[in-house]
Amino acid sequence: MNPFEIIESPDQIHLQVSGDISVQNAQACLEILRVFQRSEKPLLLDLNGVTSADISFLQLICSLHRTCLKAGQNLTISGNMPDTLKTILETAGYRRPKACSQGGDNPCLWSWRDES
Repeated sequence: MNPFEIIESPDQIHLQVSGDISVQNAQACLEILRVFQRSEKPLLLDLNGVTSADISFLQLICSLHRTCLKAGQNLTISGNMPDTLKTILETAGYRRPKACSQGGDNPCLWSWRDES
């Protein structure tokens, strides 16, 4: 099963990620992120189906975010951050209350609001 699916609509491009995303499929992840980022449309990243991930995935998403910021491209995460991914982010030390030094005034993708 392919863990990456691009869904294009007239006003945005949506990347749905699901399953175990790790170094074993890092090359496929990098390739799909490059295709995803080439769009002129706003980008929506759906991580709700991610069941596990490792640091390679987190690094690729951070790189995508920085690339989008430099290009003036809109990248957002769809919906609420799944609990599984929150745990992975906290364990890896990636949870941030504010943007990294390369993000400027833009919010970090890995920060999340308190959800009700």
